[in-house]
Amino acid sequence: MGFLTPLLLGGIALVAIPVALHLVMRQKPREMTFPALRFVKQRRDSNRRRMKLRHWLLLALRCLLIAGIAAALARPTLQGSGLRGKDSAPLAVNLVVDNSLRMEYIHQNESRLDKATQFALELVEKLPEDAIVAVTDLGRAAHGYAPDLTAAASRLQNLRPTAEAKPLVDAVLESIQLAAEQEDRRQEVFVFTDLSQGAWNDDGVKEINDALAKAPDVRIYVVDCGVAEPKNASLGEPQLRHSVLRPGEALHIETDVTSNLKGSPPLVEFMLQGADGKPQKRAERFVEFDEQGRGRMVFEIPELPLGTHQGSIVLTASDPLMFDNERYFTVEVRPPAKTLIVAEQKNEAMFVEYALSGSLGGASRFDVTVATFADLAKTPLEGFNSVVLLDPGAQSNEIWGQLWDFASAGGGVGIFLGHNAIDHLDSFNGEAAQRLLPGKLKRVSHGDTYLRPRRLDHPALAGLRNTGEELPWQICRVFSYWAFDKLGPESYVIAGFANDKPAFIERPAGRGRVLVSTTPFSDPLDPVGRDAWNVLPSEPWPFIGIVDQLVGYLSQEGDERLDYMAGETARIHLTQQQQVGSYVLRLPDGQAGSRVAATGGEEVAISVTDELGNYRLTAGGKSQRLDRGFSVNARGKLSDLDRFDPEKLTAALPKDRFRLAENLEMVEEYVDVGRSGRELFPWAICLVAVIWGTEHLLANRFYGEGKDKD
Repeated sequence: MGFLTPLLLGGIALVAIPVALHLVMRQKPREMTFPALRFVKQRRDSNRRRMKLRHWLLLALRCLLIAGIAAALARPTLQGSGLRGKDSAPLAVNLVVDNSLRMEYIHQNESRLDKATQFALELVEKLPEDAIVAVTDLGRAAHGYAPDLTAAASRLQNLRPTAEAKPLVDAVLESIQLAAEQEDRRQEVFVFTDLSQGAWNDDGVKEINDALAKAPDVRIYVVDCGVAEPKNASLGEPQLRHSVLRPGEALHIETDVTSNLKGSPPLVEFMLQGADGKPQKRAERFVEFDEQGRGRMVFEIPELPLGTHQGSIVLTASDPLMFDNERYFTVEVRPPAKTLIVAEQKNEAMFVEYALSGSLGGASRFDVTVATFADLAKTPLEGFNSVVLLDPGAQSNEIWGQLWDFASAGGGVGIFLGHNAIDHLDSFNGEAAQRLLPGKLKRVSHGDTYLRPRRLDHPALAGLRNTGEELPWQICRVFSYWAFDKLGPESYVIAGFANDKPAFIERPAGRGRVLVSTTPFSDPLDPVGRDAWNVLPSEPWPFIGIVDQLVGYLSQEGDERLDYMAGETARIHLTQQQQVGSYVLRLPDGQAGSRVAATGGEEVAISVTDELGNYRLTAGGKSQRLDRGFSVNARGKLSDLDRFDPEKLTAALPKDRFRLAENLEMVEEYVDVGRSGRELFPWAICLVAVIWGTEHLLANRFYGEGKDKD
């Protein structure tokens, strides 16, 4: 037991007042004359004992009343029943506030971040003056202890939602480590979060448990600011078939839609910026959900003009969390990529040429030129984006050197090995060719297998990932393929066959790249005098898709990433004509500012990407020497509002050092017990009131009986 204002306990000395009054106002016995003196004497002795008892009882109540008032005003506290670290040591409090976009969720006209901030501010108000407080949010800036409690409160009041939030677990681990450094203080960490699966997971909880084991004096409190059954409708991350389009090629974009809202299906609008920079609606469609509340929207806009195009997909539903109701995108329409296909005979290039020509009804993304190996030496390569060698034979050192120079300057070289290399291993394993190849050719392997990429996350095949599991890979049968003795340290396998042998291998070459296929794409289906190496060209699909992706990657379209997550550094590649000394960067909120670019730089890096929306880079005035853009979206997992199981959290962390608070009252209880103690003022005042009422009733009855006897 303790007191917040012990000086007021001096008021207990006032109990002397009723004692003095009791002695002064004590009634003297009256002398009465009765015939039956014996009876009167007995009656007098009985009355005297009863009066004396009542006087003492009344005196005790009055003394207790005064002492109780003094004790109540001294604010008694009960200590020792909370999570306490080092007894009587000053506090080191670390406040972790989840300020991710997910905390913008509105419930009862209040966001979860506002609620978390309110809890944290009330906690700071209850801390003693000698406490130190650190406020850690999910921003990327370094955090430390505030100079005083006022500064800590100011930090809390200035917290804003951030799109580039780091994982909550990382912030908790940072705070545990920061608290553990205060060895001469009680170390406590408070985490204010909505307890959603977007912030918590089993691996993260295990990391926190391990960190607590290394910091035995740290206590942790998780304050649940979330909603028991959150409601939300959201758009997933947009998926573009191609971010770089060619004239006549349609803009194809898809996104997932999820919702647990009741009512009619919401409307999704496709917005595209017009020539005036203002968004224009180009399409709209109602979402069709399955039983799990999941849907998928597909939009296709044909024939965009050359240049940079930006827009967004908007979910018109109104729900408690709005940031995920709009997703942004950027595409560029460029002239067709110039590709040179080289073969022994021009007719051997017909399969690949057909695949790149858009013969299935789509627009061609490539301007294809076919040449023979005999003409390669006198063909200038500077005007091409990529060069594809179909089943090459022996080449001179000058040809290999020409191809290396082309790749080093930023071009893409594709070498699709086949039958013609069998008798010319010396040429392929020579020094000049080995600058391009991933290793020395060893032998031709034979076996009935088929092309089967295990993963489609590499840019060379990323365009197939949406339909990768549906592609009939088994029909891509391969009977023969080249094996390398040992791959170089810079080489890596992009995709393999069903037997896990390498099919496509890449190696960097200066500013460009070289891609090697271990089986040809031009082998006849029924060659004369030998067996076919594969039947890849026999089916238009997936052959056309594979060729389109590989040659597009060689043309460096895969490098043109135009969509980023918040907080990532956007890198925009510039052609020689686009290189400028300065440019204007227009942010999503409309603000624009001039920035300096590296003179002659081939890339512009922009790290200020904490705002969701479309960004635009321009330079050159009306001539528009530079007009590029990119988009920034939030990660899809930020929309995951499903609750993390509190029992799992409680079971995973040490019981003697962890508490889970579900409301403000529980937070205040932890704060009071853990620091100044739990205040007993309300109970003390109630007890004083009971004593006062009892004294009043006894006094009225006692003095009332005295008057009756008079």
